[in-house]
Amino acid sequence: MNIQAYIESGILEEYVLGTVSPQEKQEVECMSHIYPEIKEELMRTENALEEYALKHQTPPPASLKESIFAMMNFDSAGEINNDTQNGDTTGTQEEVRANDSIEAPRVMETDGGRVIGDAFERVVVETREVTPLWAKVAAAAAILLALFAGWSATQISGYKSSNEQLAAEVGSMRGEMEGMKNNLAYTESLAGMYRNPQYKVVKMAGMPKSPESSVAAFWNQQTNEVMLDVQNLPVAPAGKQYQLWTIVDDKPVDIGMLDKDFAGKVLKMKSTKPGAVAFAITLEKEGGVPSPTMEEMYVMGKVS
Repeated sequence: MNIQAYIESGILEEYVLGTVSPQEKQEVECMSHIYPEIKEELMRTENALEEYALKHQTPPPASLKESIFAMMNFDSAGEINNDTQNGDTTGTQEEVRANDSIEAPRVMETDGGRVIGDAFERVVVETREVTPLWAKVAAAAAILLALFAGWSATQISGYKSSNEQLAAEVGSMRGEMEGMKNNLAYTESLAGMYRNPQYKVVKMAGMPKSPESSVAAFWNQQTNEVMLDVQNLPVAPAGKQYQLWTIVDDKPVDIGMLDKDFAGKVLKMKSTKPGAVAFAITLEKEGGVPSPTMEEMYVMGKVS
């Protein structure tokens, strides 16, 4: 298994952020037990994300505590407790409003004497429920919990956004490092061929079709291997492709088509025949042609 490729795939960052599937999560945990390199990189990623979260954490606003206690009013509860301690239990079970009244029994005159009317009717007294202290505390606690939950959700959302941004930055840095690695390999490859006496360097200059173009061919005169460094060449239009030729015995010899993505790369072409006296590149239809189109010649260079 290519451990480095697995680490660079980005799955460890997704595991730490919690965005992997259950199957991928099990895979990462299994791989971290098998390969110490993966476990070490996983711990490094976790520590980096934790340090980033701690660095960017936001404490609760100072006004949160004041706003919560401002909504908590214990005056009424305190008065009730004081009255109870003083022995006055009036109103603890029910209170009669000041403007309420109890209707007195009606006395009716009958032949048998005086009779009290409505003697068995229930006297209706409107009462007001007294909210106990524990209920107010519970309500205040519920409000506090709700506000803290909302604040926590906001913070978690901010952390998630920060983690996603950090993951994007890590991915960007990884891409930049990969690009630097490729550029270093490209530079070292060119330097090695320039220093190797087995390679003949043939510099192809721009033709009237494209004066600013420039390409260098590296011809190994022992193996006839040809490597190509495209320094400046226009992007081939749709349906077109560049083709490399050598001139041997006054005849053009096809030695391959250039990759469309040729920038920053050393291209390995077909081997040429011994006795080549010149190299040239023409723009042909995609896939190449058996004979070069001279009107579409972009660069050419003679073997010195």
